[in-house]
Amino acid sequence: MKRTKILATYGPAITSVKRLQRLISSGVNAFRINCSHGEPAEWRRAVVDIRKAASTAPYPVGILFDISGPKLRVDQFSGSVNIRRNDTIAFVSGKSDIEQRQIGVNHPRIIKSVKKGERLFVDDGSLAFEIQSTAGGKIVCKAANSGKVLPGKGINLPDSNIKIPTITKKDRQDIKTAVACEADFIALSFVRSGDDIIEARRLIKRFGGGQAVIAKLEKREAIEDLENIMLLSDGVMIARGDLGVELPPAELPNLQKRIIKMANRRHKPVIVATQMLESMRFSPRATRAEINDVATAVYDFSDAVMLSAETATGRYPVEAVKTMSDVILSAETQCLQQSVDLQKHLIGSPIPYAVAMAVSESDHYCETEVIFAFTSSGFTAGLISNLFPPQPVIALTSDETVMRQLSLYRSVYAIPLKQPTSFDDMMSKVNSVCRKYRLARKGDRVVITGGAPFGSTTQTNFMLFHEVG
Repeated sequence: MKRTKILATYGPAITSVKRLQRLISSGVNAFRINCSHGEPAEWRRAVVDIRKAASTAPYPVGILFDISGPKLRVDQFSGSVNIRRNDTIAFVSGKSDIEQRQIGVNHPRIIKSVKKGERLFVDDGSLAFEIQSTAGGKIVCKAANSGKVLPGKGINLPDSNIKIPTITKKDRQDIKTAVACEADFIALSFVRSGDDIIEARRLIKRFGGGQAVIAKLEKREAIEDLENIMLLSDGVMIARGDLGVELPPAELPNLQKRIIKMANRRHKPVIVATQMLESMRFSPRATRAEINDVATAVYDFSDAVMLSAETATGRYPVEAVKTMSDVILSAETQCLQQSVDLQKHLIGSPIPYAVAMAVSESDHYCETEVIFAFTSSGFTAGLISNLFPPQPVIALTSDETVMRQLSLYRSVYAIPLKQPTSFDDMMSKVNSVCRKYRLARKGDRVVITGGAPFGSTTQTNFMLFHEVG
């Protein structure tokens, strides 16, 4: 049972229920629906198919809606535009005129916000320009390198202050669709401050949802307000594509480690994303560098790693998941339990923290196979997860939403179970779960934690060693 979770992106390569089941059996724990592509009707069908495929899985599979955000793009023109170093080209508001060497952009605020001397990148930085002038409703730029501008590619303006709302009109409708589809997570793109998280929560509540909000870190402003974003969100995603354009690429490795460590301290799940097995879009084998990249995320104690085009449109989606699972399992044999100084003031009460600490360190003194956490909200299971015990954490709850929202926490696997009525009933339920899911054998020791008296909303307050009967 691997500890680090896999988030796979849904797309044309995996649209059948049978293919989705193969991905789940190969190691996928949650699916990402990218709202930058397709229509709401397609996303709704995707949710139905994912739920159907997951119905035969031993553990719940989560669904994450990735909201587009104000992605700046070039126009959807025909063909491509060849660029040579030192060429001059104009970016205009509206439609492109390729013969006049004018390329349209999708938002008029781009033209109004930039200044001479600032940089403009296209297609994740593959083409770089320096802005020469901004007169006459257009941006005149000089190319720093050669290449092709393809239709619909993204634009990055790392030096500019673009005054565009983080949550667009389209995003509001997409959040509404995510709530209606009962998605488990909503990932917010191009977050710039904690205020964006507050606004997303307000919208989710207005539409009648309770989805967990994942902040995608891909803007310089987000790194500058990282403390507030981490505090207000339910988790973060390190979106290295845009982030690697917004910031010098050489800074990314250290920044990734810093974000993961901060998320662990604040007991928030952290996802590492973008180009993890990029070559497997077209090849059945990953490069050695990609394998090391996945392993590094595991060594740093990420909660989840993400596959993007590898599963959405790639030729080898099942092989990509299997490769990622194999790398995770291999790397985890070298992951020693690390000491994490959780921020206690975020926990609210010292009792769950004390119990979680005792549970996570119990294997140092008494060898046990599994940790069982009876929970109603999933909080204690998540807390134990961020203390990195060597055993898997089995969350026992009757709440299906809580079960699926635990799908992105490291080491945590949820099982549907009614809360016990007594300690005898609790141990009997654990024995049954161990037999049914083959988690431990008769005579093995396990750790159980929960809140007593049973049947109440009492917070976690006990830890118990149990010999499986």
